[in-house]
Amino acid sequence: MHWGTIALITLCSLGTGLSAIALAPAAPAAPASPAVPPSNFYLELRSVLRNVPHKQIEHLVQAYLLNDAEFQAVVREINSLATYRLRLQLLNQPELRQFLQWLSQQLILSGGSLKVFDDLELEIKVLNKYPHWAQSVNGIAGFEQEFDYIYPLASIRKLLETSAQQSAVFGQFWQRVVALKPVYERFLATSQATAFASRLRNLGVDVNGLDSFVRYQLGWSNETLPNNYEYDYNYGFY
Repeated sequence: MHWGTIALITLCSLGTGLSAIALAPAAPAAPASPAVPPSNFYLELRSVLRNVPHKQIEHLVQAYLLNDAEFQAVVREINSLATYRLRLQLLNQPELRQFLQWLSQQLILSGGSLKVFDDLELEIKVLNKYPHWAQSVNGIAGFEQEFDYIYPLASIRKLLETSAQQSAVFGQFWQRVVALKPVYERFLATSQATAFASRLRNLGVDVNGLDSFVRYQLGWSNETLPNNYEYDYNYGFY
């Protein structure tokens, strides 16, 4: 369904503090503290993505796609020509293109590529993997409820923020993700996106719930957090 990281060429500046040559005998050297391993953006992002329950989601989608007429109608809408053009419209937003370019560059610099997201792709078979699937589907509302149950939304949000605090490059990545909020809102306001949302509602999709999910996961909203938390979109929680 969905989501780069940034130029991580932060050259390790060798702190070469020269020791002054003393005339007196040199004091015994203090034991060196263990070196902190350099952060690696690609590995950090992979670590976050591994928390997405890919196989459970894949089985859930497959069960509903093979057995539920309401869900099949939504999938047909998602794969329609109008929605394909809408995806292209979104991907052509200048800010999003710059973000994806930056993300690709940073992944390459850290030994990876955008293929890090390949694990999120769903592989759907044409036969029920388990016989009970045919009796376990319950329309769009049932799919949404089961997805909410297996997807660790709050945990992944917290992991993203924690990683951003621990790594300079991941911090830049998270700030860039949060900065895409105006692009998302501008896109939602287009007539094409409004029409798409209306079609999804007519098919039974909880569009408001989906919007809240996206906003919370990408750091654009804290609606599901306790009221005593505040969020600064440049620095995180305080």
